Amino acid sequence: MTSLVLAALCAIPISNLRWELQLQDTISPKDSKSVDYEAIEKSFGGLGSLTVVLRSPDSAYNYKVAQSLARFMENDSLVHFLEFETDIDFYNRHSLLYVDNKDLDTIESRLTDLRQKKVMESNPLFVDMQDDSVSAKEAQSDSSSIFMLEDLEKKYAKILARSHASTDGTIRVIDIYPSHSLSDLQASRALLSSVKNLLAKYEKIEVFYTGKVYDTIMTGKTLLPEAKFAGKITALFILLLFIIHFYKQPQLILVSALPAALPIVYTLAIAGLLFGRINLFTLLLALFIPGQGCQIITHVLNRYFIERNNKLGPHLSIESAVLGIGPSTAVSACIMACLYLALVLVPVSGLKELGILGAIGSMLNWGLCILLTTSLLQLLQRKRAFKVNSFRFKRVYDFILPSYTANKFFIAIISIVSAAGLVYGCYNLKFFYDFDQTEIRHQQNTADSLITHTGFPQFDPIIVKLPDQAASEDLLEDFEKLQEKGKIPHIEKIYTLAQFSPKNQDEKKNKLKNIQKIFSNDFLQNLDSVNLQKVSKINEAIQRINLNEEETPEDIRNKFSDNQGNAGIFAFIFPKINTNDGLECRRLNKDLKKFAEIENGTYKISGTPVLRATFLDLILANLDKALFVGSILIWFFLLLYYNRFSRAIFTLLPSVFAMGWLIFLLRVLNIELSAYSSLAFPILFGFSVDGSLQLWSAYYEKQTGTALTILQQKFFTVSISQMAALIGTYGLLISSHPGLRSIGQICLLGLICISVAQFVIFPLIAGSLDNYRLHKRNKKK
Repeated sequence: MTSLVLAALCAIPISNLRWELQLQDTISPKDSKSVDYEAIEKSFGGLGSLTVVLRSPDSAYNYKVAQSLARFMENDSLVHFLEFETDIDFYNRHSLLYVDNKDLDTIESRLTDLRQKKVMESNPLFVDMQDDSVSAKEAQSDSSSIFMLEDLEKKYAKILARSHASTDGTIRVIDIYPSHSLSDLQASRALLSSVKNLLAKYEKIEVFYTGKVYDTIMTGKTLLPEAKFAGKITALFILLLFIIHFYKQPQLILVSALPAALPIVYTLAIAGLLFGRINLFTLLLALFIPGQGCQIITHVLNRYFIERNNKLGPHLSIESAVLGIGPSTAVSACIMACLYLALVLVPVSGLKELGILGAIGSMLNWGLCILLTTSLLQLLQRKRAFKVNSFRFKRVYDFILPSYTANKFFIAIISIVSAAGLVYGCYNLKFFYDFDQTEIRHQQNTADSLITHTGFPQFDPIIVKLPDQAASEDLLEDFEKLQEKGKIPHIEKIYTLAQFSPKNQDEKKNKLKNIQKIFSNDFLQNLDSVNLQKVSKINEAIQRINLNEEETPEDIRNKFSDNQGNAGIFAFIFPKINTNDGLECRRLNKDLKKFAEIENGTYKISGTPVLRATFLDLILANLDKALFVGSILIWFFLLLYYNRFSRAIFTLLPSVFAMGWLIFLLRVLNIELSAYSSLAFPILFGFSVDGSLQLWSAYYEKQTGTALTILQQKFFTVSISQMAALIGTYGLLISSHPGLRSIGQICLLGLICISVAQFVIFPLIAGSLDNYRLHKRNKKK
């Protein structure tokens, strides 16, 4: 009753759990100083936008709807800022302000040289000693050396050609930047709902959605129903296993189901109290913890009915079951908890939460499953004891025990073949870096295809948070120096407010003023027609600039400002790489750290490539530490349990063989490991020890039996418990998330290897011990 009351109280923290299923949610700034998305989101808003695409044959109506949406949403608390039109006139008037200083220096230098030459030519004392052919070539060189304005505009077209509409205006893009984090799924849904409700009243217009906010909503819409479905599938499989195992005692299904369900309920409640959320990794616990609970329950009930079959009463059988199975299951639970805790050594917050909650869940499984199972057995048998039917452990078959020499030969052959397979499997074992194949892929929809008909850019920049506006000029200067030296090959360009705002362009304004002074009437009158045309266009472009301009367009100010209105706080870096390539992301991250202020944390950075690079760096650099520490802890608990080195080795050998075979199969089947699927190994190793532990515990407990009789007695129970332990992985196989699905695939292959190893390695080693024991007994006679 107490357990049920506590389970009912767990509904409160569970109902308040946040579902944070993005990759960025698994990494905290505490994990790595390279990840500062929380600080950036606090000042900027969500690191992505909700992009709304409107299509209508009436361009005027299209603009009117976009304008209405903008006016309605700009005061919404969920919106940081919104863009739906670009001030093209501003760019036309100030286009030369976006030209690099080097190009302006070149223009000034060449115009100065040309003016000097024309001055010299008008000097009557000047005598040109060159022949006519050389003079003609120089004249042609002068004509081509001056930059044409068209060439400059083409060179900087990526900055200037930014439009929110198609040429005919029938397609228009509205970009809405949220004030909340992308992790806040409820807020993203509310933002989308507000937009949909407003646009619903407009007829004769098509509305489409895309962008990171929309992708986040679709990810939640995909994963949450799948998680519920996977939970139902897991519960169904567990029920089927209980039916298969206890079909002659159907009352035991209830005895088994309740203890299996409560630990995960308590674990989720603890997750709510400790962390307040479920992330992409802790989501796995809903599948793994019930399986481990079923494993323990199966052992307890099997031991209980073995004792009942030996003519013991219900109460004595319960005591015997607890005393007999308690220590071995305790060791198994501790090993599983330690492997979970070892994941804390990987400095990724999502994995740390998985490690802590997994360890808590493992120990809850051991305590609650044994306590509740035995309590229910006692409660339901107060008036009448359960009948003991003919169990499979009574069916003993006669087998001839292989000789000691034969056993040694088989063990040697399997060891040699396994070692060779392990070496072959480890050699050039591929690691999968393609995030396009490990993250949920959102298919290109109509909105994406329509955007291509506009000048609206589709890119994913790295966002840099600066301490103040002046730092944007320092960042730009550092970028130009590093780029000139060729030290940042994976970075294409950088945008800061200093490049866009006329009031921040004092140096360029001075250069343009100096160039404008060159355009005297005498100079222009002495130019030939070709040079006059080129120079006149540059002169007209300079005159169009309002050199006293104090304001920039609102869309530009908002882009570089924080949510407090502080201008120039943000900058944007655009990479040259494919952001789905994890290796390229890691190289890009190294380039970013060549900026001293980024490396020391003065500048905060975030973005998809940075998050992916950091995730890979943290996983690949620390997962081996977790496996090493986990292995040491496994040895510790096995030695503590057996108090004999040889017995600990015998128990661990099937797991070692199974892992070797698994790596060999991965190589043969050309299955590549990823940052996700590599997490399956500590989970598999922990679950694999349990079956071997039960077999060897039974073997050492009853020395009168042989390896084959123990195998006959425990085969069905160990098989069922092993299948139950990893039953949650079957639910992962249906996941739309490729990374989670790969964990299920590795676990399924691992389950096959574990089962084969346990039922092959155990009888060979135990059979050798039997022969040795019989040999010593015969020798004494």
